[in-house]
Amino acid sequence: MVLLPGWATDGRIFEGVFTGVTAVRTGPLRPEGFSRRLAAFLDRTSPGPLTVVGWSLGGFLAAEFAREYPGRVRRVVLVGIRRKYPEEDVKAVLRSLSADPVGCLSGFYAQCFYPSQIPAYRRFRSGLQAAYLREMDGGALRQGLSYLAEAELSGETLPACPVAIVHGEKDVVAPFAEAERLAREGGNVTFHPLPGGAHAAFLASGFRALIADGQGWPSAATGREASGSNGAADG
Repeated sequence: MVLLPGWATDGRIFEGVFTGVTAVRTGPLRPEGFSRRLAAFLDRTSPGPLTVVGWSLGGFLAAEFAREYPGRVRRVVLVGIRRKYPEEDVKAVLRSLSADPVGCLSGFYAQCFYPSQIPAYRRFRSGLQAAYLREMDGGALRQGLSYLAEAELSGETLPACPVAIVHGEKDVVAPFAEAERLAREGGNVTFHPLPGGAHAAFLASGFRALIADGQGWPSAATGREASGSNGAADG
């Protein structure tokens, strides 16, 4: 299983989501050349086809990887994705990041959990958020925003393998209706609304049960999250 995080996060955001699944992290996620680095990483570690779970920015990368390396992917799960982020919205985040990086990221993290996943947000704020704010890599954050300004999903760009789109019904970052319409465009796509789920829907109650299909979803597998710049596990 490959777990691809969203913007301004890393593989630690998935800790505790899948029992028996561990994460191998390689640093801040840098989209440029990511598919090639991930393929090289998997060549050394996981020769068989995998399930790729991508959240938000990671969803665009998951779809891209599955298109470019179809033989490596058994199934793709896209969580909290959009068809495309409006250019002006991305520019506004970039301006906010430049003016007040801590305030920008803190506000974004709150949006990932509001309005319905408040207990999960409190746990995140009291633990992982401090590490993210302390360790933020401005270059990686800007590269991620640059990628989001250009990335787009459609029925034509969704991969040919089975795709499950999971979306929180309370998501305030990525509109629910947009994800639902995108799912209808794909020929091999199922749509899974998650009642009560916010943007970080993979942390909502019922996520794992919702996407389990009995067709190879691992209950105790080794997950590898190759979110870094060189595809090698160094942390």
